[in-house]
Amino acid sequence: MGHLLPFLHFSKLLAQKGHKISFISTPRNIDRLPKLPPNLSFSITFVSLPLFPFPNLPPSSESSLNVSYNNQQSLKSAFDLLRLPLTEFLRSSSPDWIIYDYPSHWLPSVATELGFS
Repeated sequence: MGHLLPFLHFSKLLAQKGHKISFISTPRNIDRLPKLPPNLSFSITFVSLPLFPFPNLPPSSESSLNVSYNNQQSLKSAFDLLRLPLTEFLRSSSPDWIIYDYPSHWLPSVATELGFS
């Protein structure tokens, strides 16, 4: 939650300025987030992308909270499998901005492929 909560806070600040936000994460991570205030609930949409099963990860593992230190690399590799679903989401939604966290290290190349600069 150490990365998600600051990203949610930033999303709220952008939404207060009139921007529409798609906040993308895994289902369990989204469920852990605090509820949005009513005045922002129409400006921020939570987009849930489930992780695919991955060796050495229990099925409910979606964050470093759920995984031992020894399995952190497996979690990162599981997030790499979200490249295609996230690419399809971006292709269909045509965002103005893409702000991302470290698990999606491949996102800049995807954005370039899709024509975002």
